[in-house]
Amino acid sequence: MAEIEKRPWRFTIEFDEEKAKRNGYNVDDLYDCVGEYAEQMGNVRIGLGTWQAKNRKVQFGAQCPVCATLSKQPWVMQNIKSWRTYEDMNESEGEDYLQVIRDISPKRIYD
Repeated sequence: MAEIEKRPWRFTIEFDEEKAKRNGYNVDDLYDCVGEYAEQMGNVRIGLGTWQAKNRKVQFGAQCPVCATLSKQPWVMQNIKSWRTYEDMNESEGEDYLQVIRDISPKRIYD
């Protein structure tokens, strides 16, 4: 049986337009700011709010530091609606990264 080729790791962030507006942000600008950081770390934008590692060789260094750093940024956390990461172990449905943050560092969550 042939092994299915796995995609490079990726993540999807969705910003809440109402929260962003209340906080003085434009969601398109928020996505662009995420992109500026994520892309310099070895990710490519593959859709609105979605970035994927350039290839499987760089996926750990491309995704993990980006997600960890973004989770510490108030401009991200105050305006976020959802955040999912997709890695080999959870490829099809992804993992709720906001729940991971709630479990590990609840003070980063702005509800």
